[in-house]
Amino acid sequence: MTALACVGVLVALPVGGELLARAELQHRVRTATASRVPDGDLRIGLSSRPALLQLADRRLPFVEVDGAHARIGRIPDASFHARLEDVRLTGGGDRRAEVASARVTVLIPPSAVAALTGGSGRLPVTGVRTDPHRDTLTLLFGQGGLGSVTLRPETAGGRVGMTVTSVEIMGRTAPDAVARRIRDAVAQRADPEAYPLGLRATSARVEEDGIHVRLRSDGPTTLSRAG
Repeated sequence: MTALACVGVLVALPVGGELLARAELQHRVRTATASRVPDGDLRIGLSSRPALLQLADRRLPFVEVDGAHARIGRIPDASFHARLEDVRLTGGGDRRAEVASARVTVLIPPSAVAALTGGSGRLPVTGVRTDPHRDTLTLLFGQGGLGSVTLRPETAGGRVGMTVTSVEIMGRTAPDAVARRIRDAVAQRADPEAYPLGLRATSARVEEDGIHVRLRSDGPTTLSRAG
């Protein structure tokens, strides 16, 4: 019995160390990521390489981060999946890491588009309709959907923007002055912040559940905790 107990302890020691090392790596990644995407539920995935070795040489072959209900810049309640390749821990503690490349997909739900566009108070959005066939979203505003604004997401210069394709009031094209004010209100809600990790948007398309955005970065970039 004593021999069996000793064997059990010897087996448990490396297993326990591996679990602790994996938890420590996940903590470091979660801390650095959470500072950039607050309010999110994050799940961290690591490669199958022993975590003790990853922690010892401060190199992670890849890291996968899944987030839900996250705030990305001004966009609330977004979901995302990120894969970071060849992550090297270069700073003290969990404050800094170098990432060789990154691929990210983001889902912006219709409710987030409504909050982002109507947040200025100038466009009281009361509903959103998605049209994947036309690659557009239609925002309804006013009591009973009195008016509507149709938007098409676009990528330019590595950023995601919104183009207003039509403005209608009571089913008719809005006067030029009204349409211009609404276009200006939408443009002012564009997020001016640079994307983290040198990410550049490569596509944005409308699906039933919202806007799907793909981003990528090629070449070493830094992931660091804010503050």
